[in-house]
Amino acid sequence: MPLKILAVDDEPDLELLMRQNFRRKIRAGEYNFFFAHNGYEALDLLKENPDVDIIFSDINMPEMDGLTLLKNVIEKHPTVKSVIISAYGDMKNLRTAMNNGAFDFVTKPIDFSDLEITLNKTILEVEARREAAKSKDQLMSLQKEMQIGRTIQESFLPDSIPQKDGWEISALFTPAKEVAGDFYDAFTLDNGRYIAFVVADVCGKGLGAALFMTLIRSLIRAFSMENTGELKAPASSIHSAHNYVVQNHEAANMFATVFFGVIDSESSTLKYSSCGHNTTYVVNNGVIKHSLDPNNPLVGLFPHDEFAMGEVQLEPGDIIFAFTDGVTDILNPLNESYTGERVEQDLAENFPSAKEMLAVFEKKLFDFKQDAAQFDDITMMAIKKVL
Repeated sequence: MPLKILAVDDEPDLELLMRQNFRRKIRAGEYNFFFAHNGYEALDLLKENPDVDIIFSDINMPEMDGLTLLKNVIEKHPTVKSVIISAYGDMKNLRTAMNNGAFDFVTKPIDFSDLEITLNKTILEVEARREAAKSKDQLMSLQKEMQIGRTIQESFLPDSIPQKDGWEISALFTPAKEVAGDFYDAFTLDNGRYIAFVVADVCGKGLGAALFMTLIRSLIRAFSMENTGELKAPASSIHSAHNYVVQNHEAANMFATVFFGVIDSESSTLKYSSCGHNTTYVVNNGVIKHSLDPNNPLVGLFPHDEFAMGEVQLEPGDIIFAFTDGVTDILNPLNESYTGERVEQDLAENFPSAKEMLAVFEKKLFDFKQDAAQFDDITMMAIKKVL
């Protein structure tokens, strides 16, 4: 796109100078010049050509002088860069022009080398402005796409948490950005006898992690709900999801930490697979009864990995507390992380409900963070055996 330059002077010398000295640029289509003899003509030309980039304007002109023209340009065409031309001794008007928004000035008699230097400097400013406008448009487009992505991603989270007599399930999800790599899920199996739940964290940030999150979440659900005639153990569902990712999406080089548990509501047993995930706890009345450390590799990373299953017996009052590393890694203004030690100290409280546990942790985390930026997603889930 050619650079559009408007030259305004009541004397013909400026037009001749511009046409002569920039003839190669004009012929090459790099510069497109317009010429006016006073401020009124210049404003009319600007109405017809609102995409003019640069104005060279003399100060002393009939009908409308350069300072008045500058004022109109600043008000009506704020993106146009104005370069003022005047006699060297007219420093008062030149200073007034600069103070009123002119980008630069040149003095008469015009020295072409000085004019070219000034024009090149102004062009750099115009190009920077164009890039800034382009970047702004791209940013707005990206923000719109990210918002769409967030809406789609939110649709993959459960609309409601299943509730079953004798059990209370609660979840909290706080993404750090528009889209997240964390996710949680909860659903029932075998006509409601089994409560399945997932808390997971995909490596990376942004849209890539969010897309991989939706894939992992869908695979775990799908493989868990396969009608095989018997309940699939957590390790089997995770193994199937892992194999699918490795075989079909290895090039993406993405993986996830996953805690997947299945509770038998009749026997109150929890069967689980913790795949590279941070420790999940079972607490009761301020006491940590079980620390469920990782017992499996990461999901989606290496082929031929095998997945095992752990099992614990739950008793009335037990609360399962699963979370992502956005909890332990959250930073305060001193760049200190919350740490797993603080989490274990906080678990010494007696929480009356799963919902209350998450509310307490949320307050503690954000009191700790204060005004520091949240750089990672935070996901927590609590499941309490009430009876």
